[in-house]
This record gives sequence, C-alpha cells and structure tokens, in this order.
Amino acid sequence: MCVPLSILDTVTRNELVGDALYIAWRTNAADANSARVAKRRLARGEGKHLYRLRSWVIVNGEGRALLAPGAPLEQIAGAVSDRADQMLSSRWIAGSRACAELARDIERMPVVLGLADRPEQWPYSSAAMK
Repeated sequence: MCVPLSILDTVTRNELVGDALYIAWRTNAADANSARVAKRRLARGEGKHLYRLRSWVIVNGEGRALLAPGAPLEQIAGAVSDRADQMLSSRWIAGSRACAELARDIERMPVVLGLADRPEQWPYSSAAMK
C-alpha cells in the first residue's frame, strides 16, 4: 500500500495497517560530509524515540530508511531532513517478508551502485553497524 506523504503528516503507525514505514529523502549534497550529517540525524531521531531503525543507507545525496515509527510522520521527517521539500517518498510496508526484502535491498544499494564490494563496507548504512 502506498500512501502519499501529505496524508501521513499527522498520522501515527497505529492508525494505518503496515509493519514498517519506508521513507526516502534528499540530503543537502552528495558528499561524505552530508552523509555524516544525515547519519547523525538518523541516530538522533532514534535516540529521541521517534522511530526504531530497521535498515538505512545514505548514498549519492539521498537517504533511504525502513523504520518502526514511534511518532507522527511530520516529526520523523523533521528528524531526518531540514526541509519538507527534501522528502521524496513514504509508504507503509506490510508483511515480514516484504520488510526483510526491502531491508536487504536498502543495504545493498552501495553494492548495486558499484560504491562497495559488500554492504558492510559502506560506512553510511545500517549494514556497516552490524
């Protein structure tokens, strides 16, 4: 099921059916410094209990995350990005199999893009944290 971001602005996970929330956003630039900033923002949002990260990656000026939300999407979006126009998409993912496949795909992005040989080699992803 795909729900537009504007509809989710004040909706919490308990109000929709889904096992995880997938979000994508632009970072300020496609460089290592912007990736480090995005990585810190993700950690800070999780530390504030806005969400629990399942899988994430920052690559080529974009972020992707699969998370279990603990706050309205508006707060989650504010935690990962400075500006609302940086949010690219959001959708609910239903089912443990779909979540596992998407988590794997998110972590494999640097490999698919030729930036790393193995997911855990990319420093701006959940794979590197395992």
